Amino acid sequence: MKTKMMLPKDFCEMEAVKYVAFRYGTTPECVLEHYLIQSGMVYSNECQETDFSLTPNEMALFHDLGVEQSFLSQGT
Repeated sequence: MKTKMMLPKDFCEMEAVKYVAFRYGTTPECVLEHYLIQSGMVYSNECQETDFSLTPNEMALFHDLGVEQSFLSQGT
């Protein structure tokens, strides 16, 4: 059984998240997935764009925005 980690849609609509996604030429969802992987919250990568890593500043930005494990809900 596959489990998906779901973030509130609001995170993908934040200007800062959209800006980082624009910088990497990808979607806000993919950028947030990279954040979750790099921070160790999830381990699988379903995003097609795997050729980038977020900088320490970007990681801190997402943390400061409140993207934390406690905000994740599991869905199938």
